[in-house]
Amino acid sequence: MAEAISGIGASASTGASQAAADRQKLADDLDDFMTLLTTQLQHQDPLDPMDANEFTTQLVQFASVEQQIQQNSNLEGLLAAQENSQLASVASYVGRMVEAETNQVQVYNGEADFNYILHEDAVSTLINIVDDNGRTVFSAEGNVAAGKHGVIWDGTDLSGQRLPDGIYKLTVSALDADGAPVDVTTTAVGKVTGVSYAGTEPELLLTNQAIKLDKVISIKETAIELSEVDKIAAATLKAKASSDDAKKSAEASVDYATALQELVNENDISGLDEELKTATEMMETANKASVAATEAYETAKNATSSYVAAEAAQTAAAESSKALVAATKGAQALARAKQLVAEANPEAT
Repeated sequence: MAEAISGIGASASTGASQAAADRQKLADDLDDFMTLLTTQLQHQDPLDPMDANEFTTQLVQFASVEQQIQQNSNLEGLLAAQENSQLASVASYVGRMVEAETNQVQVYNGEADFNYILHEDAVSTLINIVDDNGRTVFSAEGNVAAGKHGVIWDGTDLSGQRLPDGIYKLTVSALDADGAPVDVTTTAVGKVTGVSYAGTEPELLLTNQAIKLDKVISIKETAIELSEVDKIAAATLKAKASSDDAKKSAEASVDYATALQELVNENDISGLDEELKTATEMMETANKASVAATEAYETAKNATSSYVAAEAAQTAAAESSKALVAATKGAQALARAKQLVAEANPEAT
């Protein structure tokens, strides 16, 4: 906000200073002219007096220039007033949530809200979010129907790690039935934290992202800052969800290992023991991750600081991701074991 006020102040001050300087120069020139004219009149030849039309014309020119300077001063005053009025109008955006056309997305309070508009039906749509290092942190298939589609990203990367609040690059690519690109417009929703007047026109600041006014699509209700208690509650809910997911993965890994044990008991086939070993190890890994996720949830639930709760929620998410990976590997081991049994007993299939 200080930057915006500084920009307008500098503009108005520069105009006023220039007008004052012009008026002062005109006054100095007029004084010089009048001094010279008086001297000439005092020393003119009575038999050959000066032409009155000449100095009268010069006086008229001085008056005309003075009038132009005054008009310029008035215009500069009107411009400064208009700029200040525009600043006051733009300043009303501060603290509000706005939706604007942009290829960037702002993670705020651990979440990002963005939209994409397909200008026609597509057969495939891919959403990618990239960080400052060019690393893809989020990727998902999108809706293929023409129209506007909203996405809320939870601010976690592909491994479930919580990413810091900030600006990320957003790309949405879509193809039609012929493999040709479909026009896509991306928009994002963010909180206006200030106004910049560094350029020729004001821009809204969404954290570190500058948005031109003509890119604003809609203005939403005032952003509400969560209290410390609300932040802890939100982090606790996320931690609980991660803990529940980890438990489900651990339970699934037990089922896979149990099923594989039954195959080993029923079949004397080479390779089954190795798959059972893998499934058992993955079951243990998933169970440990589930326990760790539950402990993280308890930490978040008992936290008195939103920072501690957020860290615990992040830990729970990471452990949940570990449990899911382990369960997936257990499922793969069971699938390979079933394939070995099928190959050893072709008549059974």
